[in-house]
Amino acid sequence: MKKNKMMRIASILMVATLITTCAISGTFAKYVTKAEGEGQARVAKWGIVLTMEGDKLFDSKYVAHDKDYLKAEGEYSVIAEANEDETQDKVVAPGTHSSDIENGGFKATVKGTPEVATRYTLSIPAGWTDIVLPAGTYTDYTQLVADENGKLGYNGTFTLAKDYAPVKWDIKVSKGDTTMSLTQVAQSKPELAAAMGGDKYGFSATDAKTIVKTYADALEELILTMVTGARNPQFVVNEDGSIELSMDFDPNKDMDFTFELAWAWAYDTEEAGVEIAGTSSVDAELTDVRDMADTYLGNAIAGVIAELPDGVSTELSFSFVATATQID
Repeated sequence: MKKNKMMRIASILMVATLITTCAISGTFAKYVTKAEGEGQARVAKWGIVLTMEGDKLFDSKYVAHDKDYLKAEGEYSVIAEANEDETQDKVVAPGTHSSDIENGGFKATVKGTPEVATRYTLSIPAGWTDIVLPAGTYTDYTQLVADENGKLGYNGTFTLAKDYAPVKWDIKVSKGDTTMSLTQVAQSKPELAAAMGGDKYGFSATDAKTIVKTYADALEELILTMVTGARNPQFVVNEDGSIELSMDFDPNKDMDFTFELAWAWAYDTEEAGVEIAGTSSVDAELTDVRDMADTYLGNAIAGVIAELPDGVSTELSFSFVATATQID
């Protein structure tokens, strides 16, 4: 009897346990959907390195090219006179070139492969000066001419049809072993070649003000040809006189370029490949007055001419700024 009673109690406890277990299971069982995620990012690479190379753009002396002078052991065709503190001014003269300066010239390099769009700009800030003899009539100092009384003197004159700016500039772009110059590729554009006057050395800074504004589209096309992989090239002369050459590069574009500025003051018409239109009171047939204009400028800086006409400039000065900027 006692045994049967114990069996009934055990059975009742087992049933209660099963019912409790079902209740607990019913309370905690449910549909569960879970998703996890994470994000990581790093700073986009910049890594652009800009350099400016070239000890000097101008010099106080220039090597000679005349064969007879060199044969007689001459070495320099131009040497600036020493100042009181024994320094020498940097000078330019007919026949001088930036290529004649040892370790000279100006090169701006840009290297890197940034992961962001980049705008590269080479600019010449406002305030630059150019050597200029404005259009007009001047005394001819190249020859003595007798006046109506037979007295010899600098009695002749010459007239420039347009402003004369003798120092010409060119821009060279190099990548690897390939080099192209603005003057070289400009020959493919007849309108640009005509604007340059056929001068093989390029543009004067004074002429660039007009040429860049007038032929902006053609120049942009040429820059694209020179700088492969660039977008939106611009060659701009701003109202304040500053000059900018800029171009854009896509992200991850190799920017291994070198930009070089070269200048030259042609020695004669044959070297320049262009005539400077003008007339002379002595020889009405004369169409090139380069020698007269150069001589006048040389006498102006030497103080031979007591009072210079307005607009005559005998100094050349520039500064350069290279900038690489991320495009938003």
